[in-house]
Amino acid sequence: MAGIIGYGVYVPKFRLEQKDAAMPWGSWASGEKAVCGADEDVITMAAEAAQNAVKHAGIDPARIGAIHIGTASSPYIEQYIAPILAETLGLGPATTMIDYSGSVNSLSNAVLGCLDAIAAKRIDCGIVIGAEDRATAPGTEGDAAFGAGAVALVIGKAGTIADFEGVQTYSTLFLDRWRAVKDSWVSNMNDYRFDREFGYQKHIFEACKSLLAELGKNAGDYTHVIFQQPDDRIAALPAKDLGIGKGQLAPATASIIGDLGSCSAFVGLAGVLDRAQPGESILLASYGAGASNAMSIKVTNEITAKANRIVPLVRYMTRKRPITYTSYLRLKEQVRRAPY
Repeated sequence: MAGIIGYGVYVPKFRLEQKDAAMPWGSWASGEKAVCGADEDVITMAAEAAQNAVKHAGIDPARIGAIHIGTASSPYIEQYIAPILAETLGLGPATTMIDYSGSVNSLSNAVLGCLDAIAAKRIDCGIVIGAEDRATAPGTEGDAAFGAGAVALVIGKAGTIADFEGVQTYSTLFLDRWRAVKDSWVSNMNDYRFDREFGYQKHIFEACKSLLAELGKNAGDYTHVIFQQPDDRIAALPAKDLGIGKGQLAPATASIIGDLGSCSAFVGLAGVLDRAQPGESILLASYGAGASNAMSIKVTNEITAKANRIVPLVRYMTRKRPITYTSYLRLKEQVRRAPY
């Protein structure tokens, strides 16, 4: 299979204490979340991550045959954002441009689509980009939890820093979170235990179990394990089911930059690759809307040669500027000053 030639991330510098968004509505949350500034959105964040990825890959953008975007936060219902990002990278009109949306599993699906295109020999390499700043409203779950950020992967067969060994999907009809066309924010069933056990936990477990069986591997064979992170604690549930030790789980990020939706697992992957060594193995699983994609990844020797080109995740996570809940609501245009 193909592998990752280069990667890049972007996280806004503004931080909101999650409790500041929860407490006015009689709730509680801990940690912080990243918030877009007035001049930032999913497109600007995606552009920054994509440029970092191409720089890290060290390739001519003309080699990129496809650009796949995965997001649950597109500003458009009927319009692609992939062509906008293609322009920023200088890609030509013959480049395949696809948006994947509809759930927080969209970026993972975009990765699978790029791998399929390479396997079919339609393209030599492609770039997959995810960016999230999901719709919220005061007092909703996302008001306190949903963060903002972006990640990009250049995928191909030559010069890879990490190779995909196998992928497996587990999908069912399961409704836990949704946003209809008429809705201004993400809704949920308000049954978190049901969502957690029969949605997130079950689907990640089944996808990983099938992948391990296909590859003839055990959970203990992996150096690093990365699961989608709606919060810091939930990844431990499928990890326990699979026999994964705490030391294998990637560091939690949800209490530092928030729930990054479809970008969550892949931002976690970027953090792991920032410090990974040749020969290490990675198990990654995404989840959203009743679907989980599990991926087995092996780090190559090339990662050392490209280490000096990285803009590491920790640089974005540690540069931060606190804002108040009132300022956050103004940035989200959820409170407005009366006209003069």
